[in-house]
Amino acid sequence: MTDIDAVPRARMRIGRRIGIAVAALVAAALIFGGVFIAAKMPRPSTALSDPPRGELIVDDAEGEWQVGGFTVRLDNALHVTHPDAAAAVWETVPGEAFLTAAEADAHFIDDLGLVRVSDHRDHAWATQHIVSAQLGADGALVLAGTLDDSDSLAWEMRLSEGADGLLDAAVSVDPAANRLYLSAALDADEGIHGFGAQSAGWDLRGDRIPLIPREQGIGRGEQPLSFLVDLAASSAGGQDTTYLPSAVNVTDLSRSVVYRGEAISSVDLRPDDRMIWEVWSNQADFALAAASTPTQAVAIQSGWTGVAAAPPAWTQVGMIVGIQGGADEVRAKIATLQKADVPLVAVWLQDWVGRRTTDFGERLQWNWSLDEDQYPGWDELVADLEGQGIRVLTYVNPSLSVDSGAASAARGDRDLYAEAAAAGYLALDADGAVFDADQHGFTAATVDLTNPDAREWFAQVIADEVAGAGASGWMADFAEGPQPEAVLAGGSGADWRVQWPVLWQQVNQRALELAGLTDDGFVWHRSGGTVSSGAADALWLGDQAQDWSQTDGLASTVTLTQSLSASGMAQVHGDIGGYTSVDLPVIPDVVRDDELVVRWAEASLLQPVFRTHEGNRPAFSAQPAEEADLATQLGALTRVFVALAPERERLAAQGGLADAAQHPWMLDPTASGLNGAANEELQLGPDVLLAPVLSAGATTVDVAFPPGQWQNIWTGEVFGDAKAVTTVTVDAPLGQPALFVREGSAVAAELAPFEAE
Repeated sequence: MTDIDAVPRARMRIGRRIGIAVAALVAAALIFGGVFIAAKMPRPSTALSDPPRGELIVDDAEGEWQVGGFTVRLDNALHVTHPDAAAAVWETVPGEAFLTAAEADAHFIDDLGLVRVSDHRDHAWATQHIVSAQLGADGALVLAGTLDDSDSLAWEMRLSEGADGLLDAAVSVDPAANRLYLSAALDADEGIHGFGAQSAGWDLRGDRIPLIPREQGIGRGEQPLSFLVDLAASSAGGQDTTYLPSAVNVTDLSRSVVYRGEAISSVDLRPDDRMIWEVWSNQADFALAAASTPTQAVAIQSGWTGVAAAPPAWTQVGMIVGIQGGADEVRAKIATLQKADVPLVAVWLQDWVGRRTTDFGERLQWNWSLDEDQYPGWDELVADLEGQGIRVLTYVNPSLSVDSGAASAARGDRDLYAEAAAAGYLALDADGAVFDADQHGFTAATVDLTNPDAREWFAQVIADEVAGAGASGWMADFAEGPQPEAVLAGGSGADWRVQWPVLWQQVNQRALELAGLTDDGFVWHRSGGTVSSGAADALWLGDQAQDWSQTDGLASTVTLTQSLSASGMAQVHGDIGGYTSVDLPVIPDVVRDDELVVRWAEASLLQPVFRTHEGNRPAFSAQPAEEADLATQLGALTRVFVALAPERERLAAQGGLADAAQHPWMLDPTASGLNGAANEELQLGPDVLLAPVLSAGATTVDVAFPPGQWQNIWTGEVFGDAKAVTTVTVDAPLGQPALFVREGSAVAAELAPFEAE
């Protein structure tokens, strides 16, 4: 999130008054004790009922059938195998129902973007009877029966081969139920990975994961930061809140059972013998992969989710620097970077639309047209930068503000809010009025993306106003979803929660088409869903705190990247330096220094683009565009990123996830001990390995080397064993991360000059 130096929605509460608020609340808590604290703390982000469990009864339906390349056997459990799979594609727990259902009511609280979800179950059907199994002329196997409790519901499951190595399972139950649950057996020690932007850990066994796009929060469990943020603003979030969930996953045995629909869902990984999918519908489609390796499993799922192409070539030859402040300030910051010999490919100017002053600091005007008061001589600036080989990138989100539109009209420019309201393109409230939501200091309404005419209008606006201002791309921010109670052309905000980020990505793709930027434009999104791996040109990791933490800081970015690549998302990068800084009275400021910025840049070297962010409190945070020494350090790391461009290009030519930064185990799953030992490492293809420093003050790092000979790019020293995983403590002084190339590879020759330096 990047609305200048104020945080959006949930994060906007952390502003000038947070110090007073926290101090007062902490004092009151000390006076009144735990009862007061409990009363002030927010409700959980997610409160779901446990999946119902029951008995499986097979009524003379046992047998074995061939469904394409899959063999399906039914006895006291379901068994699905395939000759290409490393393990059974799908097994269920013997004697126990693998399909159950429930009737439940959901409740949503939109805490300024951090949507809290609870689900109350009224009735469950947990005993599963299978009464028939029929192989049709089309080759599909249909299982049918009843789910029983005090009454019975009919259910049906259709198994068919959707593509080579892909089994489709279409499940439906009687409409009296609005929740269905599908389980798959797991070995007790079988880890599972993916599910989008997850930072709880590389292995997510033991967690329950809601797949609901929403604000992730500040701190996300890091203490005492999260406690204080929740006490003052109810916006800490947790490991269950994320901007970018995905249903794609893969286990240690290369199994992959994925929900492929558009309803709200969750997956329960707490049981020691199974995973349980929950879908908020009476119908659901699942995709099961028959794979021999984890990368093959993800590739099979990518056949229907899609995979984004690599970013345009111009992004590979330098840094995208996030700066702002008007034409003169931008020119001065560029001069600082150029004097430090930083290779620049673009400047990202998020305040191109103008600023507003609120109680929470300087924010953007939400009317997506140029503010020439903020940027006088804009066209000259764009032309001057183009002459230096530097492109301009800007910012847009799917909401419009009434006062921003009025200010634009007063300058003689378009009032987009008025246009959208007159055309019926804005979300409404229950009374039929435009839903102007509080943004702390102003209000804004979201464009109704369920309306095809509104989507086309907005795409044209972006093409005309954003790209038309000379931008080669933009950050496409927000879009986790409208307010759950919003009235849309296609239903309620809650109905469209899962689909909303993809609708926004489609709008931006259409804008690129209209602007003629399909091949050369670059747009990056924060929110997403399962099919965003193909629907979005690029994604970013979200708003990390400017600290070192595993929950929400630098260390979390490694786990997020690993989880996203295991979800089939290759084109993912982050904000170098993090975004969120907060000033609290009882703990040190959460704010980045030079060391954190440099280490963050080191950890970003294998990402598809190299982009900085000023953060939400730029005046207090280390800024490479304002500090010559820091600029010099980032310039040196940018040259490493650029030197890796030929390797990224070779990998991208292979297609799929080949050019994604991944957990090393994904690329060598047979290497004993790598899955676990390398949980803080990233690998780009078979020949590049990075073990970033993730702790303040550290100058060494433990590296788990996959089998092979690995050369340190700075010293030339070779580590590793040809046949086994080895772990070594390696020097990693600031500015020289533990980056290794496979000895004798093409990329080793390309990075050899860094050893000479």
